[in-house]
Amino acid sequence: MSYYIELRSLHVLFAGMWIIFFAADLILRKQIETSTTEEIKNKFISLYLKFTNLFGIVGSIGIAITGIFLVMMSSTFGFFDMSSDHWLATKQILFIIILLNTFFRIIPASKKLRKSIEENNLEATDKQFTLIKKVNMLINILVILNFIFAITHRMYS
Repeated sequence: MSYYIELRSLHVLFAGMWIIFFAADLILRKQIETSTTEEIKNKFISLYLKFTNLFGIVGSIGIAITGIFLVMMSSTFGFFDMSSDHWLATKQILFIIILLNTFFRIIPASKKLRKSIEENNLEATDKQFTLIKKVNMLINILVILNFIFAITHRMYS
């Protein structure tokens, strides 16, 4: 029995988590930047990191697993196949870029940020948070591009 429709629905749900993170990212960053004391700022940064972890981990793992199964269940789609489904191959490449940025930039910077907050090192906290903001913005842009490819591929396929 095929669960293609259910998997696709879950795939969309996990993608929605990333879209929600984009909006929440903007709101939480604004709160951090307008915080009046370092204590309040650090609390918002901690909330920001927890939110990033939750939505990033659940969203990316969910998208990866459901996406892999959707491609495997489909007779027309493939992995990184630019010959027929260039929109899907582009989405897959963008997803790999997102994962690489997450594992090699966000996770190490988040660990350093948590450590700098514990040590009350304001300069290191600002430096790491700035890096995380920039990388998260890049990731959010790539997520939006992926979303656009997903909803518009029927127009140009």
